[in-house]
Amino acid sequence: MKTTGTSCVAVAGRTASHRSATRPVQLSVIIPTYNEAQTLPLLLQRIEAAVVGKDIPTEIWVMDDRSPDGTADVARRRATGVSVRVVEREGPRGLAPAVAEGLRYATGEYVLVMDADLQHPPEAIPALIRAMDEGADFVIGSRYAEGGSTRRFGFLRKLNSWGATFLARPLIPPGVHDPMSGFFCLRRSSLEKADIRAVGFKIGLELLVKTKALRVVEVPITFGARHAGVSKLGVREQFRYLRHLLGLYAWRFPALKQFTRFCAVGACGMMLDLGLMAALMSGGAHFGAARAWSVLGAMTLNFVLNRRYTFPDRRGPVGTQFLRFTGACATGLVVNWGLSSALYATLPGWRPLYPLMCAAGIVAGTFMNFFFSRSYAFAAAPSDSKRAQHGPDGAGVESDQRKRQGDQFV
Repeated sequence: MKTTGTSCVAVAGRTASHRSATRPVQLSVIIPTYNEAQTLPLLLQRIEAAVVGKDIPTEIWVMDDRSPDGTADVARRRATGVSVRVVEREGPRGLAPAVAEGLRYATGEYVLVMDADLQHPPEAIPALIRAMDEGADFVIGSRYAEGGSTRRFGFLRKLNSWGATFLARPLIPPGVHDPMSGFFCLRRSSLEKADIRAVGFKIGLELLVKTKALRVVEVPITFGARHAGVSKLGVREQFRYLRHLLGLYAWRFPALKQFTRFCAVGACGMMLDLGLMAALMSGGAHFGAARAWSVLGAMTLNFVLNRRYTFPDRRGPVGTQFLRFTGACATGLVVNWGLSSALYATLPGWRPLYPLMCAAGIVAGTFMNFFFSRSYAFAAAPSDSKRAQHGPDGAGVESDQRKRQGDQFV
């Protein structure tokens, strides 16, 4: 038994017969499996034919989620001309955790991930490796690149794939047609500082985004028919993908995550503002006094919530930050009032639509309020910014996260 993070695994393997012990492994193939005993022997045979014929020093890692059909035993018994190692995983099940664990074991210069159901053609492996040798950072076995095919996809499957790609489009490099592909190859060195989270089925998208690949190449493939078993992609995985996508957007665009929380906090403040105003007015308070107290109460609540949830890593002296936040809110208020008033004054024909003018002022004021809150009231200290980039020991914050997260991190 071998322990990695919180995951205990049993490892078995065969020594490659076609390469010397001194020749380094060029390619590590990671195959996540669950109930793939029927397809795995043929897959290993086809991988061997593809890599041995092109003289690509290869190791194969079969990452099995304790399949009840004996997949691990089948893999052990399968004698091939490449090194086959079987890992019976004891950590969280799922494609992404299995691949993430396999990435930790890989020793090759390149790491290639593919499914075990024979839908990804092993014969395309040399083409993916050739693209890597020519300088690519990330190579995708693409169903949608020119020359690729998904002729066995039904309408709903194509619609689902198109929708998933459309939602991820802002995260991926221009020109990439198939970021959802589970057949891809990348450099192992690119994983060293990547903050990888093992979530859902789209581990390829996670790696594509987090490794910040600059040169992405797509190799056209014909997506094969499933030879046995059933698809493991269900409704639950669809929702898990959406959650995964939100996490990637928050990682890729941290200001967007902060702005979303900032708006949610603002909505809470608005409800408190209206509630206090109604309570004070019903108690007989003067309008001006009631308005001042309700605004102050809402502003204080917004400050507390923003300090706690929107900018939790940017805390400074409370008094100083509160005064700065008050200034930021005042700036947003001036922009709000100024824009709506200017629109009302300069567009007399549109005055019946004054609510739209007010809405424009609110939107502009909110953006201005957020900008000054982020850059002034809750500004990151220079030392915090440097630590966020390099970590306390200069090794990179991702390295520290990797140590803390155990089996969630590659």
